[in-house]
Amino acid sequence: MDSHSNQLSPSQYALRRKELLSLLKKLRVTGAQGELDLPRITVIGNQSAGKSSVVEAISGISSESVPRDAGTCSRCPMGCRLTNTTTGKWSCLISIRREYDTAGNVLDKVSEIPFGPVITNKEDVEPTLRRAQVAVLNPHLNPLTVLKTAVIDSAGPTFVSKQSLPFSRDTICIDLEGPELTDLSFVDLPGLIQNAEPETIKLVEEMVVSHIRGNCLILVALPMTDDIENQKALRLARQEDPDGRRTIGVMTKPDMLTSGSTKARELWLDIIEGRRHPLVHGYYCTRQPDDAERANNITSEGARAAESKFFSTTAPWSTSKHKDRFGTIHLISSLSKLLVGIINDTLPRIMSEAASKLVLCIQELTALPKEIERDPANYMLKLLTSFCDDVHRAVHSGLDVNQLVHLSTEAFREYKVSIRKTAPNFIPVVSHDSVTSSASSTKVDELAEGPIFYLNDMHVSIYRGWLYPPVSLASYSSFFPSSITRELPNNVPFSAKVDLITKFQAGWESATESCLAVVRKHVQNMLEYQIKRTFHRYEHLEGHVRIFVSEIVQRYFDVCNLVIRPVPKAEATPFTQNTHYLADSTAKWSSKYKAKRSRSQNGQRPHKKPKTNGDTATPAPKSALAAFTANSSTPFTINGNTATLAPKAAYPVVPATNSSTPLATNDNTATPVPKSAFPATNSSTPLATNGNTATPVPKSAYPVVPATNSSTPLTTNGNTAMSAPKAAYPVVPTFTTNNLTSFATEGPGPFSFRMPVQGPSEVPNVLLAASSNKESDKEVERQRYINSALAALAALGYHGITEADFGKMVPPDEYETEIQVMAEVRGYFQITYKRVIDTIPSLIDLLFVRAIAEDMQPSLITQFSLGTADAKERYIAENPMMVVKRKELTVRKERLEEVRHALHAFGLS
Repeated sequence: MDSHSNQLSPSQYALRRKELLSLLKKLRVTGAQGELDLPRITVIGNQSAGKSSVVEAISGISSESVPRDAGTCSRCPMGCRLTNTTTGKWSCLISIRREYDTAGNVLDKVSEIPFGPVITNKEDVEPTLRRAQVAVLNPHLNPLTVLKTAVIDSAGPTFVSKQSLPFSRDTICIDLEGPELTDLSFVDLPGLIQNAEPETIKLVEEMVVSHIRGNCLILVALPMTDDIENQKALRLARQEDPDGRRTIGVMTKPDMLTSGSTKARELWLDIIEGRRHPLVHGYYCTRQPDDAERANNITSEGARAAESKFFSTTAPWSTSKHKDRFGTIHLISSLSKLLVGIINDTLPRIMSEAASKLVLCIQELTALPKEIERDPANYMLKLLTSFCDDVHRAVHSGLDVNQLVHLSTEAFREYKVSIRKTAPNFIPVVSHDSVTSSASSTKVDELAEGPIFYLNDMHVSIYRGWLYPPVSLASYSSFFPSSITRELPNNVPFSAKVDLITKFQAGWESATESCLAVVRKHVQNMLEYQIKRTFHRYEHLEGHVRIFVSEIVQRYFDVCNLVIRPVPKAEATPFTQNTHYLADSTAKWSSKYKAKRSRSQNGQRPHKKPKTNGDTATPAPKSALAAFTANSSTPFTINGNTATLAPKAAYPVVPATNSSTPLATNDNTATPVPKSAFPATNSSTPLATNGNTATPVPKSAYPVVPATNSSTPLTTNGNTAMSAPKAAYPVVPTFTTNNLTSFATEGPGPFSFRMPVQGPSEVPNVLLAASSNKESDKEVERQRYINSALAALAALGYHGITEADFGKMVPPDEYETEIQVMAEVRGYFQITYKRVIDTIPSLIDLLFVRAIAEDMQPSLITQFSLGTADAKERYIAENPMMVVKRKELTVRKERLEEVRHALHAFGLS
C-alpha cells in the first residue's frame, strides 16, 4: 500500500480507491490512453495457461462467461472494471471500445459504445460476450445485427467471412458492480499461441508487447504443469521489465501436480518464497474449479472455499510460512493496493503531461491555415493579391540580407568586373623573340586580363590586321609594305582601330547573357519561395501558379534578351558625343603609355624597327648612344639622309647673355631681345635662329637667382651664342645634361617639352636619371626627384603640373603612332565600358525584374479566369495531407480537453 493510503482509514481508503479507479475509467473512455501512459494491470499468459480461470476468479463472472472452448478463446483484449457497491445488486455492462481501424491504425476519435442493455443475470454474460467478440472481429457488420442474433454457437460460423479478423486490437469492456467485488481494473489479453500461421502468432505477440509497456503491472499466468523456463509469457515480461519491478507471477493449476511430483512442488515452492526467479512483487498461487466442479455449477463463494481448503491441507503449500501468497483473495487485495498506489504516484505526472500536450496541440493547430469558409473566388483573389504584393516587395525592397535587390546588385557587380577585365592589355614596349621579359613588370593596366599586346603587335595590327596570338614583329616585317593602303604618312586606317575595338569586346555578348541568366535564376528562386509560402496548402493551385509564373518569366526574359543583345554589338562601332571625356581618357592613357615606354627603355638595347614604305632606319653607332656623353657631333642616317647629332653641350637650356649675338635660323637673322628685358645681366648675347637675330628676354622676366662669373659659348646652326650666367636659372638639384637635354615648345599650351629626335633607347629619362635609370631604385628616392622637378617647374611659373603630365615630356618616338593608337583604343574602351556597365543592368532591371513584378497580378487573374463557379473545385481544394493533419489535431485537442476536464473535476472533488 502506498504512503498516502496508509494515512487513510479503511472507509477513506475505499472511497479514494473508487475515485481513482473511476477517474481511470473516464480517462480510458475519452481515449486518453492514446495520448497518456495510464496506469493499468494487464493479464498475459500462454494459451491454456489457466489465465481465463484467474480472470473469472478476480471478476466473479460465472465460470462459463469467459470464452474458453476450442475456437472461442479470447481473440481481443477484454477490459474488466470492478466496482464495489455497499448497496444495490450485482450488474454488468458490456461495451465495445473502437480504437483501431481494420488496418491496425489508431482512429482519430475513440468511441466506447454499449453492446446491449445492463445485465443483471450472470447467466446472460457469456452469450453477450460471445456476440460482442463476433462484433469486434467483424467491424463491417452492424453491432446491433450481431446482438439480435438468436443463437451463436461456440465457433460463430454464422458470421465467419473473408472480412472477419483472426484477432483484433479493439477492446471489449466489462463493467461489473456488486457488493462482493473489490475495486480493481485490469485488461485480459488473448493467450500467446504457438500452433498457428506466423502472421497470427506475430500479431498476438505484438499486441501483448504493446500493452505491457510503460506504466503497467504485468500479471503473468504460469501453469505449474510446465517448466517455468518454457513460459513464453514470462520471457516477454522480462523483455519489457528486465528488473522485475512491474511483474507479478500467478501460478495456476497446482491441483494438477500429482502426489509423486515432489521435486516439481519443491521447485515451485522455492519460487513462491523468493528463492528462485525473484520478482519485486513476488508470486501468488491460486486454485480454480476443475471441470467436474464447473459441471456442477459451482458458485464464486464455493470456489473460494474449495481453494482455501486445498492450500491449507495440501503439502507443501500448507507448510509454507508465506500464507498471504496463496489464494485468489490475497491476489485481488494485493493487486488493488498496487494499482491504487501506482495511480496515486503517477497522477501528478499525468496531469502535467496532459496539460503540456494540450498546449502543444493547440499551437500546432493554430499554425495551420484555417479551413476555407468564404467565397472561393474572393478567397483565391486574396491569395493571388498577397502573393503579388510579396513579389513586388521583394523586387523593390532590399531590407533583408538575401533579398532580390542585393542578389541582383551582386550580379551586376560581377558583370562590371567581367567587362573591366576585357580592357586592352597594351604594354608599350617591344617584345623580343630572344629575350623573355616579365609582362607584369611592364603592365600598365593591372585589371586587364586579356592577351598581352606589345608595340610590335600593335604595328602588325595596324599594317597587317589582327593577329592572335601575337607574334614577333620580325616574322612579319616583309609583309608590311603590301599592307599599306592609300593612307597619308602616320595616318592609321580607321578599320584597324575598329578591328581592335571589336576584338577586345568579343566577350561582352557572352558576359551580358551570363548576367541576365544569373538574375533570372535569382528571380526564379524568389518566386518559388513565394509560391510555396503562399500556396503550399493548395497543391493543385500551387502547381498552376508555378506554371503561369514560369510563362511570365520566360516572356519577359525573351523581351529583355531581345533588347540587350544588340547593345554590346552597338558598342563595337566607335561613336560617342562625350568628346571631352574621350579626349581626357585618351590623353591620360597616352601619358601612361609614354611614361612606361620611357622607363622601360633605360638600360635596354635598341630594337630595330622594320622598314616601312621602302625606307630603312639605321640606328646610330653605339658610341653615339651612350647617354649623350660625346662632346662632338655624330652622324647617323634616316631614310638615306645623314644627320648630325649635336654635341652634349648643345642641349642645356639657353640662358640670358651679356651681349647680343645673332642666331642663324634658316638663313635668317633674328635680333635678340634688348638687354633691358633680361634680369640683372651685364651684357646681351644674340641668339641665331633660322638666320634671324633675336634679343634675349630681359632679366626681369626670369626668377631672381644667384649670379655667376662666367659664361659658356653655345653653337647653334654654325653661330656662336654666349650662354647666360649660371645664376640666371633656378637651382634644380640633380638635373644635368645627362637627364635634362633641352626645353622647347611642343605645341599649343602654356608649357611643353621637345627633345631632339633620336632612337627609342637613346632618349634620357627626366624622371629616373638621379637613380641611374634603374627600376630597382627605392620609391622614396624616385618621389624625391619628382617633387624636385615639380618644385622647379613651379618656380618657373608653370603651375598645375602633375606627375601624370611628365609623359608629355617624352620626345617623339619611332612607335609614336602605335602608342597613340593604343591610347585612343584604350580611351574609347573607357567610354564604352562606362556605358555598358550601366546600360545593361538598367535594362535588365527595367525590362525583366520590374516588368515581372508589375505584370504578375494582371496576368495571373487573366490566366485563372477568376469569377467562375468552379474556382474552388478546380484550384483551391486543400492538400489532403493538410486536411488530415488538421482533423487529427482537432480530435486530439478535443480529447485532451476532455482529459483536462476530467482531471480538473477529480481535483475539485
